[in-house]
Amino acid sequence: MAVVSVKVPEEIKEKMRAYSDVVKWPEIIRESIIKKIEEVERGKAVEKVIRLLEPIAPAPKGTAKVLVREDRNSH
Repeated sequence: MAVVSVKVPEEIKEKMRAYSDVVKWPEIIRESIIKKIEEVERGKAVEKVIRLLEPIAPAPKGTAKVLVREDRNSH
């Protein structure tokens, strides 16, 4: 694993030290970083899908109803 350093105010460091027997700080920090990366990647994926769909014209009103009815009648 790679090492990443983070600067925090001294008072926060003292509180972290005080709770180090209860909280696994490296694990918490790792999980937080992973969650943020996943959040950003999901946002970028949504943006990409939106860009891909923008040039496609919307289906006329009632299209879904017609397609569902056709599918039901085909069985």
